[in-house]
Amino acid sequence: MKEGLTHQKEIVQRLPGCMLRFALGALFCLARLFGGYAPFALGMTAAAGGGWYGLSALLGCVAGALAWMDFSHALRTIAAAVLLYTANRAFSPYPWYRKKLFLPLLTAGLMGCVEFVYVLQGNGAGGDCLLAMLFAALCACAFRPALQDDRRVLTLRAGLPLLLGALAALSALEWDSGFSPGRIAAVVAVLLLTQGQERDAALSAALCIGLCADLAAQSESFLHAAAYGVCALVLGVVRPEGRVRTALAFAGSMMLFSLPLRAADGIVLLFESLAGTLIFLLLPTKVARGKRIAPQKDAPRAPESALRRRLEASADALRELYDSVSRAPRIPEENPAAVFDRAAERVCRDCALCSVCWQRDYSRTYNALNDATGALLRRGEGKGEDFPTYFSDRCIRFPSFLAAVNGELHAFLLRRQYRAQVSAARAQAAGQYAQMSELLGAAASVPVMAKALLTYRVGLSVRPKRGEHVCGDCASQFETEGGRLCLLLSDGMGSGERAHHESAMAVRLLERFLRAGIDATPALKTVNGALTLRAETDRSFTTIDLLTLSLQSGDGELYKYGAAPSYCKRGGQVRRISGRGLPAGLQESALPPEMTRVRLERGSFFVMITDGVADSADDEWLQNLLAGWEGDNPQLLASAILADSREHCGETDDASVLALYLPEDGAQAV
Repeated sequence: MKEGLTHQKEIVQRLPGCMLRFALGALFCLARLFGGYAPFALGMTAAAGGGWYGLSALLGCVAGALAWMDFSHALRTIAAAVLLYTANRAFSPYPWYRKKLFLPLLTAGLMGCVEFVYVLQGNGAGGDCLLAMLFAALCACAFRPALQDDRRVLTLRAGLPLLLGALAALSALEWDSGFSPGRIAAVVAVLLLTQGQERDAALSAALCIGLCADLAAQSESFLHAAAYGVCALVLGVVRPEGRVRTALAFAGSMMLFSLPLRAADGIVLLFESLAGTLIFLLLPTKVARGKRIAPQKDAPRAPESALRRRLEASADALRELYDSVSRAPRIPEENPAAVFDRAAERVCRDCALCSVCWQRDYSRTYNALNDATGALLRRGEGKGEDFPTYFSDRCIRFPSFLAAVNGELHAFLLRRQYRAQVSAARAQAAGQYAQMSELLGAAASVPVMAKALLTYRVGLSVRPKRGEHVCGDCASQFETEGGRLCLLLSDGMGSGERAHHESAMAVRLLERFLRAGIDATPALKTVNGALTLRAETDRSFTTIDLLTLSLQSGDGELYKYGAAPSYCKRGGQVRRISGRGLPAGLQESALPPEMTRVRLERGSFFVMITDGVADSADDEWLQNLLAGWEGDNPQLLASAILADSREHCGETDDASVLALYLPEDGAQAV
């Protein structure tokens, strides 16, 4: 009696574990990778062992294969799963069964025994099969600590591979609009796993989640891996406190990442991220506090050199990814002659004149079709007059032949359009990886903040265009952690509220990059690329005038995207610095911004203006005003310049003056 009760108790205790393995086995069949294989499901069946847990995983795999997969792949997956369960039952008593390499090799070997039969018959690609075998072996190794252990508490480190498999399976489900509930869940998982984690652990978890989502969606790019990785890196650097700040930092970085993407990809990625962020905010506090991947007590903060090495390694990885995408083989162009070959195969095969047209008079037929090709491709449709009369009059099935040609031509043009879209998407993805590599490399080179030797004062004066209530210009001044002062002035196209919105967006994005320690050149190129994409839809552009000045040495760089001249004053001498580049949004993305090196000493003024202050061809009055100015208040100087500009340029445009002064006596910065 006692033994029966014990047995029943053991069954009740194992029932939740069996149900979990059954559910995961069925769910993992949704993640079909490398052309239809289910390596997650087979890896789990192998890792579950040969007892009740293994049988539950096998039954779940069978149910999932029949429910989610086509008959051919389902049959092969079930056969491989049965072999794995049988092998686990047979080999589990032996000590070498517990060796780390045995189970992965067994998984790959038994899967290969089933799949290679189909590959040899020409029913699959050998490369895809090898990748699926390798992935199944890795899954078996990763799932084993969680699935073959009877522990009551499952640690996050052991359960993380199961979470990745579940997210990959759910990511394979997509609604008609392109959104995936699995990727929304992936965003929630990224937020939970990155909150309170060390940077390297959070970045690794986010990259793995994004990679699984991309593989399950059978995407040609690693968009979600890059997006989740960048956002996790930003969270690791910023380290926001609290759930709301974490969500805002993640949503902001994802929004910035989505800007240079194609509209469709960017909208889907942004919607999924915002939906996942909202769910994260609605989770109970106990759940949303985040779980540590590895417990760590009083871990010391990583030294600056270690952080730089990680940033440099991330930049190198993205650069290598860019190189691999760039070296990918291009889809060859299809010969237009195939249109006529396919049409002839349908219409001319059983024609009485087939041998005459395609054998005896082949040259004349070839020339007739070649002469008509240009008109067909130019118009997108063939007409009777496109073909020579000696061909159209002789062909006894010419109307049918022309209809077949038009059908094949339509399919040919669709294939050409698809290849162009794929090539454009590949080039865009490669450019994004290169740009992110450049940004991370620049962040790794940020120097440690040194004590500032120079103090400064800044003055700003703005005036909207006559009849407007809002100035279309925008300005900002701030210091970076690297000890550099940044002065930023932007002029949006036109005037009023719309122009102010464009210039404020450019200033806000650029300020975030510079405050994060990104070098000015890659930051400006990134913002210019984002504005270029916006200009394709709203036809807007923005000037950018940026001064970055070292507060230790006084050395600086002046960057201009279509901005008005700037002026450097020391005593009675005035230097005029102008640029010739186009505004941001019109400048080619690959070109670096114009840069001029400057050196400011104590007692120097530096003045930046927009084109509403002075005409670049007639600014002698402004240079005379600066040469004769003897004060030391940059705010009074800016106001004086703006007041005098009314007499010379009127109020026909927005006008702004940003003035910098380095005091002789080292007065406090304001």
